[in-house]
Amino acid sequence: MKVRRLSRRTVVFTVVFLATATSIASELPSSFAAKRSTQSVWKFDFGDAGAETGYVAVDAETAYDASKGYGFADVSQVKNASASGKGALADAVEFTTVNKNNTFDVDLPQGLYQIDVALGNTTRSSIRAEGVIQIVNMTGNNAVDSFVIPIVDGRLNVMATEGKAGAAFTLSSLEITKLSDDVETPPTIWVCGDSTVCNYYPLDRSVQAGWAQMIGKYADSSKFMIRNMAAGGQFAKGILDAGLFDAIETYGKKGDYFIVSVGINDGKYSNADEYRAAVTDMTRRAKKKDMTVVLVKQQGRANDISRPELLKGRWFGGVLDEIGAAENVQVVDLFTLAQNYWLSVGQDEVYKLFMKGDTLHPNRAGADKLAELVASAIDFDASDAPTETADMLEDLFDEEKRWEANEREAEFQERLEKGIEKGD
Repeated sequence: MKVRRLSRRTVVFTVVFLATATSIASELPSSFAAKRSTQSVWKFDFGDAGAETGYVAVDAETAYDASKGYGFADVSQVKNASASGKGALADAVEFTTVNKNNTFDVDLPQGLYQIDVALGNTTRSSIRAEGVIQIVNMTGNNAVDSFVIPIVDGRLNVMATEGKAGAAFTLSSLEITKLSDDVETPPTIWVCGDSTVCNYYPLDRSVQAGWAQMIGKYADSSKFMIRNMAAGGQFAKGILDAGLFDAIETYGKKGDYFIVSVGINDGKYSNADEYRAAVTDMTRRAKKKDMTVVLVKQQGRANDISRPELLKGRWFGGVLDEIGAAENVQVVDLFTLAQNYWLSVGQDEVYKLFMKGDTLHPNRAGADKLAELVASAIDFDASDAPTETADMLEDLFDEEKRWEANEREAEFQERLEKGIEKGD
């Protein structure tokens, strides 16, 4: 536990350095930290190989028990599985159905919580909690990520669920950290989109990246949390059909942003009429929650600047202009912003911003630049997000202290990966 004393008032809080705390996408805004209560932590190690030190062992036969306060709602729908990691990540449970009632349940007092998850061996899994998808398409063995969620009914219900048809969906470890007795969620930037927008894993060092994975560098991290609900292969109607908008509609509020950037796949899986209807529907539903809506035209291909005659747009960008005008919401022309930047650096440099042999998907550097361009066009300071705690914590969360925190978090991650000998 680390306690700081501020000159203007005293704030006592606990900082727990979890394995996923360095995630760009899920970092808790520093301005929200003042609301933390005395912190409680629950750690669960899934699988039948015993428990890592400091974790509670949970195998596939651990049925929910009110006297213990945790367990599976239906043990017939989970099984033990091996995993390729070390320590708590050396084993897992596999969820064998996508039944929404097939959950791991933990009794928790009302409050706001950070949920850190680590997968077992899987190609692609999503995480559902409280009935809605919270993390979309975590990819690769032992992928880690986190999300923040209010618990108002005294129990967390969480499960790994299908991210890709035919892939196993597994859970290796779960860490639950109480952040506050208050259930108010931090101001949040919600993003929906496709493979040029979504997260890739490991979040902090993936070679390929989507621009929403990187946008936390350019939005005010002391004010906003990023929730990236984008998924590879998605199209506008598919976002709704797959339930990727559900968390946004459930938790979105005044002071939040909803950004949608989609269209590349709509010509293949949908059409202009469905595109218009779906984007308009999401826009209106987000506005009904008093969120600020931003529509983002998608960037072009890496070799577009070598065309004899430059394109003026791609992928339903004109439809976004029409929706923006009709719904009185901002439209960011990322196509033109990216093309102008690419023209300024030249074709050879542009290719360096994309995956090798791929003119569509940006690499990490390319996604970073796209995120910078998107953020430069959005006035995040215009939000009604609360800022009263920012001044009180400015000394605590300056760059030097953040660097120190990241160093300690890295040490924790290294210890987790190396593993401690399993106990009984």
